[in-house]
Amino acid sequence: MKKPVWIPIVIGGLLGILDLASWAGDFVIPLGPYGATGPQEIFITMSAALGGPLGLFVTCLLHEVGNYAFSLVTLFSPEEVASTGTLYSIADFSAHVLAALTVAYCYKVLHERAQKEYVFIAGWILVVVIYYTLLVPLQFFLVGFVIDLPPLSVLFRNFLPELLVVAIISMLIWIALPRRYRRPLWIQRYLD
Repeated sequence: MKKPVWIPIVIGGLLGILDLASWAGDFVIPLGPYGATGPQEIFITMSAALGGPLGLFVTCLLHEVGNYAFSLVTLFSPEEVASTGTLYSIADFSAHVLAALTVAYCYKVLHERAQKEYVFIAGWILVVVIYYTLLVPLQFFLVGFVIDLPPLSVLFRNFLPELLVVAIISMLIWIALPRRYRRPLWIQRYLD
């Protein structure tokens, strides 16, 4: 049975709106000069896992709208927001999409192969580690073209607490979610 293409878009939209609301509510916990945590990365990873490429694209787009509207305007002067802020958002969006695509495909394999609960949970934690292992260097490389960043080792040190928070909270969400709702809703053969 074919699933409509709008299901991943709706998943991405709902999680993206939650992401946007978390930016609007300033629900971010600073972890040092270059690190912060909040529910935003949880929404992105869950959207990638359940909604696949379409869902993660919508969520990442709304994530960057929130980041631009509620965070970057405080970091840059008004004249810098139009140029530097826009380039920063494009670079950050690209880094998140590329890293989240990996989550989508890793989660697809994980969901197909993990038969036992503890294997699924361990696999999900590994997926989050892979996400951050890709995201931090991508952000360093892409965003580093726009603004000056500290050394990569400092970014990794600041992202370690964020990785742990995202892995633990998203793991608890997966445990609370019944098995039948964990299925990726984007896997479909549209050309059958």
